[in-house]
Amino acid sequence: MKKIKLLIIMCFGLLWAQSTTELHNKLNARYEGLQSFQAEVKQTNYFSQIKKSIVYHGKLYFIPGRMVMHFEKPSVQRLHVSSGTAELFDAASNTLLRSKMLPEFGKMNPVEILQHYWSKSEVSIVSSEKNMTNLSLIPQKDPMIKELNAKVDATSGLVHSLGYSDASGNTVTYQFSNIRTNQSIPASVWSFSYPKDVQVISQ
Repeated sequence: MKKIKLLIIMCFGLLWAQSTTELHNKLNARYEGLQSFQAEVKQTNYFSQIKKSIVYHGKLYFIPGRMVMHFEKPSVQRLHVSSGTAELFDAASNTLLRSKMLPEFGKMNPVEILQHYWSKSEVSIVSSEKNMTNLSLIPQKDPMIKELNAKVDATSGLVHSLGYSDASGNTVTYQFSNIRTNQSIPASVWSFSYPKDVQVISQ
């Protein structure tokens, strides 16, 4: 009887592993050849110390090596990453933060972050409903991220939501809707006129 139970556990474990592998293959097939990604995005930031959440609504545009996240609500915020430089504009404080990005952070964006962490994490399937699969990724000895969670379409390989938490319990969650891939992005998306009196902070 013990041998039968062990065999059942081993079989289920193998099926589970195959499922994560198949999902990874779907993800790679969808994103490795990605030329562009556009979506409406809802970003939720939770700050554990003050037990408060802030929700932003906007749009995300991505091509390899370049990304814009532009939020209109609750106030204008814009993140533009290009050629190893990040610009973060906050209309409420009228500040523009410019900083160089280290090469290891080049793919730390919502479009590529799941692929970036998959190979260096313990991956498990939390639940599945219809064609949507909820994943948990526990990075190995990562100084920034404690856990990632994602909802992936098992048929298309598209990521519909992504969240991550740090050691302090703070979380960031992205929810994508109206996703479009490999379609042309208007050139105007990459341009933005900052206020003349904006306070520029360089790092």
